[in-house]
Amino acid sequence: MKTHDMNSAWSNRYKAKVDRVSPHSERNTFERLDRCFLGVSLQNRNFARPKLAGIVQWIGRRFPHCTVLVADTVHRITLEVTQGLAPEVALIEALALGQEFIHRERCVFEHWSEQTEFSFVTCGEIRQRPAYGGYHRELVRLFETDIPFSESMESFGHAYYRGRSAHLDPEQSIRRSVDYFLEELAVFACLQQEGLPVMVYPGSLGALAEIPEGLHPGAPRELLDLIVVSLRLKGRGSA
Repeated sequence: MKTHDMNSAWSNRYKAKVDRVSPHSERNTFERLDRCFLGVSLQNRNFARPKLAGIVQWIGRRFPHCTVLVADTVHRITLEVTQGLAPEVALIEALALGQEFIHRERCVFEHWSEQTEFSFVTCGEIRQRPAYGGYHRELVRLFETDIPFSESMESFGHAYYRGRSAHLDPEQSIRRSVDYFLEELAVFACLQQEGLPVMVYPGSLGALAEIPEGLHPGAPRELLDLIVVSLRLKGRGSA
């Protein structure tokens, strides 16, 4: 089978559409910007190749530049909770999964390289940036002192692990999910600070989507200024 034929087998199966934009006031203006970042969750069905192709196609028709953020180090927490891996083992596995995703799926991004310049970065790399520690400490303080923010984070964590097999008790699972989200939010703040004003993600983002709407005014300025675009994926030909 020719490469073109193989590409077409997965490149047209799903179409991505905007589900929600936060803040809502940017719903009709965010496409005027020329840079975004795509958040990639590892071992997530929304990033299986046919769906990933739909997401990348959507980006390729709108943004000249896109940074692909591979959530490797934070994924260690999911592995700890759902598979019972020791922290050091979970980290090694998460880093390997991140590199595996980049090598395996690079061809999907190259398919749209004439329209969009894609680059890759990992959460592990962003965590080494000088600004990361400050954002993370600020978010931890917010969680400890702001009841609406902490309740939103815990609620999203409960929903995240609902229906999944867990090797930790419910309270520990929620606490680790909060750790996950606080680390992730600090990474997002770094990327916004570095000139990436729009985040694209296929699915709900809980407290993150609430921050640009002004519901958590104590959050870092970079998160308050971030534009969050949630996509939904629809199979082509489905009702």
